[in-house]
Parts: sequence; structure tokens; C-alpha cells
Amino acid sequence: MRTAHTARRPTLRDVATEAGVSQMTVSRALGGRSRIADDTRRRILSIADRLGYRPDPEVAKLMVHLRGRRTRRFQSVLMGLTTRAPDDREQYFRTLIAGARLQASSRGYGFDLMHLSPEPGGWAGVQRMLESRGVEGILLLPQQSPVDLTTLLAWPQFSVVAASASPTGPSVHRVMPHHFANTLLLCRTLAAQGHRRIGLVIPAAHDVRSEHGFTAAVTWHGLNELQSHVPPLVAHEASPTLLRAWFARERPDVIITHELSSARDCARMLGRRFAGSPRFVVTSLTGPNPGRIAGIDERPAAIGAAAADLLASMVERRVRGQAASPASTLLTGIWSG
Repeated sequence: MRTAHTARRPTLRDVATEAGVSQMTVSRALGGRSRIADDTRRRILSIADRLGYRPDPEVAKLMVHLRGRRTRRFQSVLMGLTTRAPDDREQYFRTLIAGARLQASSRGYGFDLMHLSPEPGGWAGVQRMLESRGVEGILLLPQQSPVDLTTLLAWPQFSVVAASASPTGPSVHRVMPHHFANTLLLCRTLAAQGHRRIGLVIPAAHDVRSEHGFTAAVTWHGLNELQSHVPPLVAHEASPTLLRAWFARERPDVIITHELSSARDCARMLGRRFAGSPRFVVTSLTGPNPGRIAGIDERPAAIGAAAADLLASMVERRVRGQAASPASTLLTGIWSG
């Protein structure tokens, strides 16, 4: 008599026999691969669930290893998609792409860029172009502004990862900077250097895109560690009047902004010397820094590399489409003074 502990584990062959199809068809259906009719896929998944079939993790690891050793007849392509213009030279963006391209190459993949129209009306033909180039994986890069790309492609045909919060859809796994941890590191470093009135000036859209990580960190630090809270200035658009009123009321001795150009704009609107008082620091410090302003290096190359590595793994495991439970991998930055 069999018990729950000695019962034979259902196999791929059991599912195939029950469904009246080949084991290869079952493997393709369970792996989410194409060329399987939707009704057949649903029937196989239902039978596998009823029989209690679960893939053997050791076999799965072996198959990934064997696939990795195969000589590709052509180099698979990972494609980065962005609504930014081809001549966009923003340093964070370019450094992230360089990190992604290098990691993709180390995994045996090509990496190309496709610049999309910012408007959905200009997306016709994108699916066909990607299919014709043999693209298997999509990396959603930082966009010109937050945009929902859910209607862009038939996502079940691709593995997809986002390296930014700016693509608000589809629902996928993401690799991003750890904005809360980075800003908290910034505040603690400034406090250790003697600053007691730490202020934050940030565009509302940027704070929303980061899920309020910047404002949360500055507020938490001011209330709980510094005992000298300066309410952040979160504005929908740059306003010299609003900025000056906030500065006169709160008297910060250091102002955090999200990038170097924003720090310069703040200094100009306040009529202050950029290298004088108050001090300016930034949460994202990349590229040339002639004024030697301090801040956080978010390590965009590492973010691009981690995103490409995750995407390559998903391609090899044939993980396609939107994620039912999307996860975020958050990378911490480093202080650069």
C-alpha cells in the first residue's frame, strides 16, 4: 500500500499520456513557448495541476546548463526600448546602456536599441520589426517621461525586464536604484558633516516615479535621527516664488536635488552662488562634475548589468510575458564627495 510519502511523483510522461499529446508538447506548454494552441495549453496545464505535477528542479538546472553549452546558430538579441531621442546624451541613461550591453555580451547575446515614438500612435510595426530581428528579450530602459507600454507588444512572446520605473506598464520585474536607502545614506553623511537643516527640492513627477523614496527618507531622517525636520518642497513645476518662500521659511543649510542641472537652477532662482551657502548635493551624480558637487553615485552601469543578466536568465528559462507578481531588485549607491 502506498502512502503520501512513498507515492510516485507524477512525471512529464504521465501528463502527456493523460492529455494524449507528446512529451515535447507538454514541455512547450508548461514552458510558455509558442506554437501551442491556447485551448491545448490550457488543457495541459489543467491536467498537470490535477495530477500534482511539479518540475524536478535538478532536471531544470541541467537543461539550462545544456542549453547554455549549445553553439547558437545565430546570436540571440536583447533589445532595449526607450522613448528617449537617439541623440539623448544624458549620462545616467548612456552609462546604464553600456552596463547592459557589456553584460549581455558576456552571456552570449547581442544588444541593440530601439527608439520609440513618445506617442502610442507611432508604435505600428514595432512587433513585426522585433520578430524579424530574432529578438527574444526586451529591456525597458528609462523613458523620456512616464509612459504605459502595455499596448506596445504582444508581451507573451517575449521575456521582459524594466531597468527603470518610468515604464509604468506592462507589469514586469524591475531593477532600479534603491532611492530610499540612497537618500538616507545622503542625509546621514550630511548630518555627520555637521548639517542640521537638510532640505529637499524635487519635482512631483520624479518623486511619484520613485514611489516617494526621496521624500520618505528625508522626512524619516529629520524626524527620527536629526530631530530637525525640514518639510520637502515637492512642486509640479519650477517656481522661483515658491522656492524662495520655502527657503525663507525653512532656512536649510543644505539642499538636496535629484540632479546637477536642478541644483544649478535652484541656486540661480535663489540668487545664491552655486558653491556657496546653502550647500547643494544631488541624489543622482553621474558624468562630468566640474563644480565638484557631492551626492550619490547610483551606479547605473551596475543597474544595467543586473537587468541584462536577469533578462538573459529569463530568456534561457523561457519565462515570457507579464509577471503575475512582479519583483523589484533594488541596488544601493555610494557616496561621492
